[in-house]
Amino acid sequence: MSQLVSKYKNNSLVSKKKHIYSRLLDYFSIFVLSYLLFNVFYMISINFPVMTKLGDRLSKINGQVAEYIDSTHLQRLKADKSGLISLEDSANEYAKAVSKTSAYVNNLPFPVKNDDGTYKDVVVTKEETFVNDLVNYPLDPLTFYFYKFKAEDPSLNNYEGYTDKEQYLFKHILTTDDAKFVSSDDANLLARGEGISKYNVLTVENTQKMLTYYRGDTLDTSIHELLYTRYINAVQKGIKDVETHSTTYLAYIDQFNSEYQNLTGALLLIYFISYTTAYLVLTLILALISKEWVTIGQKVMSQGICDTHENEPRWWNILIYHFVNFILFFSSSALGFYFMGLFGVLSFKILPHISVLTIDIAILTLNIFSLFMPLFNKNRFNLSTLLSRILVKDKKEFEGSVEAIAASENVIDGNSSTTTE
Repeated sequence: MSQLVSKYKNNSLVSKKKHIYSRLLDYFSIFVLSYLLFNVFYMISINFPVMTKLGDRLSKINGQVAEYIDSTHLQRLKADKSGLISLEDSANEYAKAVSKTSAYVNNLPFPVKNDDGTYKDVVVTKEETFVNDLVNYPLDPLTFYFYKFKAEDPSLNNYEGYTDKEQYLFKHILTTDDAKFVSSDDANLLARGEGISKYNVLTVENTQKMLTYYRGDTLDTSIHELLYTRYINAVQKGIKDVETHSTTYLAYIDQFNSEYQNLTGALLLIYFISYTTAYLVLTLILALISKEWVTIGQKVMSQGICDTHENEPRWWNILIYHFVNFILFFSSSALGFYFMGLFGVLSFKILPHISVLTIDIAILTLNIFSLFMPLFNKNRFNLSTLLSRILVKDKKEFEGSVEAIAASENVIDGNSSTTTE
């Protein structure tokens, strides 16, 4: 059966500017409706048992990872177990613990702030220092990890040729300046240190600097910065050690990634359903309103479509056109997940080394290329119109004289009532 001649046969091709405007309007209208529908569908879906189980499993393994990290003492859980204490807060606590240890060994009182803002000197007890419990090191996270935890875990028990753990920690992991700390034969260290590393006891002079610091005088913060930086550096190296070598940690992470993949896959499915619904709703509503298969951007910009032979588009032209648009406009999902605070969903792996974000970036690149294609070809094709062999016409602009157009329309009207086999 032959095709009907398009009623837009004598209309001009849409201008480059209008073409770009209509495409942008299509893109962002799909984005907005998809975004709204996702929020509705998401609120409904979170009550489904399958979504609840996915969230619970991810939360459980996340808690197990946090507890394992806590067990290394490199980072500790907060008292309510709502998260890990920041490295900065832990570093400040460490610096204070070293200062108290140094004050204890050097037999110096430690300043404690009163409610009225004044300070009083208080004798430091052994329980407040690193000297207490030299088996479990409750107040000394660095020694605990590098002396005890690392040694007891077969996957971590590698000291890179060092036989002396003290040398490994304070000389290899850290570049400790001996001049800042007491010597091995220091009388106070031998009398009150009970075997504690000399690198955890500041000299009397430097201990006094820290006592001055804790009295509120921050004119000289060099020793505090030394202890603070030392802690941060050692912890970061310890964390890297765990993340690289700990079989327990790596097993937890594999399990976490698996559960996270499942959850992000579910959220991606919800978004895909939202996006598909939005695309179909806009397409079908516009078809009902316009009585032709145009997009919202084309409707607003007064545009119509025909095939490259100036005939009415066939079903397959329309199908290809909307299928290509459907794929190109999906890159708006990156924008949607960003505004919803769910950007991590884009890390979902479609293939082992290909994530949704990678696909979105590729599609967005094609989208930008497609958007500006009409600037460089005479038929104003973009990717969707090129592949579907569709021309976009301006309903308000015509080619040729008014008389010629009227005569042509009469011919079209006369032929439109009959078709040939």
